[in-house]
Amino acid sequence: MDRLWRMLSKTEHDKALLKAHRLHEGLYRRVAKKLGVDPSYVSRVAAGARKGAKVRDALLDELRKIQRRLE
Repeated sequence: MDRLWRMLSKTEHDKALLKAHRLHEGLYRRVAKKLGVDPSYVSRVAAGARKGAKVRDALLDELRKIQRRLE
């Protein structure tokens, strides 16, 4: 993936970066809705301030989906 980023022009790189950001938008909200918890709890689990295996697994699952869309 790093090699791909280096091959892109600055404009292409900027567009790809913005697309990646849009895919992350609402990540905590999606995970919270899926699990029936508050988005702030999801945020705290992601930051390491709380433990929650189901939330952690759901976050990683969503991030993997995003990663696959970017490849």
